[in-house]
Amino acid sequence: MSERLLHWALMTPDDLDAAIEHLPLALVPCGSLEWHGPHLATGCDAVRGDAICTGVAERLDGGVVLPSLWVAAPGFCNWRGTISFTPALVKQVAAELYRELDKCGFRYVFMHLSHAGAMQRESWGEPAQEYMKHSEMVILVQAGPSEQPKSSLGGGHAGPSEAAEMLISEPAGIHLDRYDPEETLLPKYDGCDPELYSEGLTDESRESVHRFMAREEYEWDQDLVEKVTPEAARRLFDEICDGLADDVRRMMGLTAQAE
Repeated sequence: MSERLLHWALMTPDDLDAAIEHLPLALVPCGSLEWHGPHLATGCDAVRGDAICTGVAERLDGGVVLPSLWVAAPGFCNWRGTISFTPALVKQVAAELYRELDKCGFRYVFMHLSHAGAMQRESWGEPAQEYMKHSEMVILVQAGPSEQPKSSLGGGHAGPSEAAEMLISEPAGIHLDRYDPEETLLPKYDGCDPELYSEGLTDESRESVHRFMAREEYEWDQDLVEKVTPEAARRLFDEICDGLADDVRRMMGLTAQAE
């Protein structure tokens, strides 16, 4: 595999044109700034998303990785360290981003929802489906590999798997020595209105926003620290990147060629 320049932010216009000519694929990490407990940085999703999209591009020997987006759909809106945006704004950002990537000559777009959940899928996915009705550009909006990684450590939000991914993506953003599974009380901001954050979402997603914002405690994995070893983290991270690379190849119709 050749060493290609993969990140848009480091490319000149000539570099960008050459990268698109080689493989007209944009990889977009969709992260967030969000509470991830005392042991993970608030930018965990954005940082992991960048590393994973880079890993996918390396496996494809091409593509252009955009800077991580942190214009995130609602979720844990009133949990401390979290910035959330209204769904209408996220959908508008999505629609305009697809238009701009199309303008630049991309034929394929992979939106990696490293900040996942129904609200995020709706906010990025609906504009993608709408845009593809009048464009030849193909957009894949996905949070993880289509097949569950066998190396998954489980745990959901801020759990062992996310911690393991962060360990590989940016070790400075994980603090296992601060992890205490007995500290379950959620630190929250006062006065946040769930109706504001859920306006414009489907009923199911609106209910999720209300439910998340009403939570007072968070249940932790007792053995997170024991699970998140460098070896387990590397296996999981590589399996995620391998699986997503396969999904992107299928999107582009390159599976037979790759085999």
